[in-house]
Amino acid sequence: MGELPLRAVVIGSGIGGSAAALLLQHAGVPTTLVEKNRRIGGSCSAYEKQGFQIDIGTHMFCRGPRGPLGAVLRRVGREGEIRFRRTRDIAEMRVVTQRPGSPQQELVCVPIPSEMHRMPRFLWDLGRALRLPPREVIRALRMLARALSMGEAELRRWDGRTVEEFVQRYTHHGPTLGVFGFLLGLYFILPYWEVSAGEALWCFQRMVRDGWLSYPLGGSIAVPGTYCRIARELGAVVRTGTGVRRILVESGSVRGVELTDGTVLPARIVVSTSSLRTTVLHLVGAQHFPTDYVDRARSVRGSYIAVQAKIGLRRPLVSAGALVGGVGEDIDLFRLSPGDLKEMFGALLQGRIPPVVPFYGPVPTNFDPTLAPPGCQLITVCAVAPTSDVALHDPAPAWEEAMLRALRRVVPGLEDNLLFVDRFSVDFIEKWIGKEFGPAVSTAQTPDQVGARRPTVYTPVRGLYLAGCNAGGRGVGTELAAASAMECVDRILADLGQPSLPAAHPALG
Repeated sequence: MGELPLRAVVIGSGIGGSAAALLLQHAGVPTTLVEKNRRIGGSCSAYEKQGFQIDIGTHMFCRGPRGPLGAVLRRVGREGEIRFRRTRDIAEMRVVTQRPGSPQQELVCVPIPSEMHRMPRFLWDLGRALRLPPREVIRALRMLARALSMGEAELRRWDGRTVEEFVQRYTHHGPTLGVFGFLLGLYFILPYWEVSAGEALWCFQRMVRDGWLSYPLGGSIAVPGTYCRIARELGAVVRTGTGVRRILVESGSVRGVELTDGTVLPARIVVSTSSLRTTVLHLVGAQHFPTDYVDRARSVRGSYIAVQAKIGLRRPLVSAGALVGGVGEDIDLFRLSPGDLKEMFGALLQGRIPPVVPFYGPVPTNFDPTLAPPGCQLITVCAVAPTSDVALHDPAPAWEEAMLRALRRVVPGLEDNLLFVDRFSVDFIEKWIGKEFGPAVSTAQTPDQVGARRPTVYTPVRGLYLAGCNAGGRGVGTELAAASAMECVDRILADLGQPSLPAAHPALG
């Protein structure tokens, strides 16, 4: 890699970047982590207001300490330094619908339990809420059993097919397809007919097996914050408030980075956690890559994004770990056909607010009450929205208001107990995370972008690597980023002729 001394620069301090920096420094590679925002953490960062600590993003963690987030710490001998907590009910599904012939809309609430032994009751209650005939309940149980029993080889065969194709093997019943498709698609910020079934089922199996859908004490920032703290203890440098203007490349090899303040950091290794598109076209430059790689970078598809709101309440109104569901005006949600669902989602691609607003809202204070003043509650809610490359027909504030209107419908007493509502637009999120168009997952987990078809963590430029949700790895969101970071560092060490870091458990398992 030339005459430069061995040094690495990692771009971005989200979970992927902070994990990569920690693992590299622990492996003996001097590392500088660069973050353009003044606060570390990326979408897992946080801010303070009126005694609340509030996540920038909207997160829960599917596998807690048993998945990749814990594996990073096990690799550096610091297991247990992030403490996760669970709730009795993972979430509560809340739906506002209108039954045929009734002038009144109805709020339907179904708790989703955290313990497997309570799952039959959940399925029974869900079947009653959906008004499923007994044969559909049996089909749903068969589908669930198959989803949990598939082996690795069969899961890989499903990588190239969609969740819709999997569910339709068992049922074509619109409400059943909609509910299970929504819950599996929720992982990936994509509609279920665009999500890889192999990826979704792999994630679902491990979430159920590990039984640790949870949230960390200290908020989402506890994860990248802990990684950065340990990396600093080991000698890494963490620089905030200055971004990377460009990655320096000469004769096909990385030479370092130039920061936005003009500082040049020489380095033989650079790890980018931005999207593949942003990395290739803007940070490095297309001229440094083969044409087919540039074409791939241009064609990589990201997930959708979401508008968000952070809601402070003077007293608790929700007992579960999160709220999931949807609200439709003058619509019987339990009688929607698959065609209706696709037509509604198509509105997003036209920049229109869909007639049914799906939402997802973790309640961080139900896991860690210290994130709010005594007796108060924090809800962090989001609703799917198009990325910034889609021209909006409905103005941006209208999307935020539609989300809040949906939440008011499903949380009685919300308006009377409000302390504040902070809104986060797609434009803000794009600027904060620094990825062109602002996708939540920069390389979406569609059938053509998972498993063997996913971009690799190494690139044609010597010394340039990728980590985070842009390449490699498997899993949901934050856990995908940690898995990718471990895969990235393993590849770097292999290229340097060093052994991979030992892990107490498989990095991705």
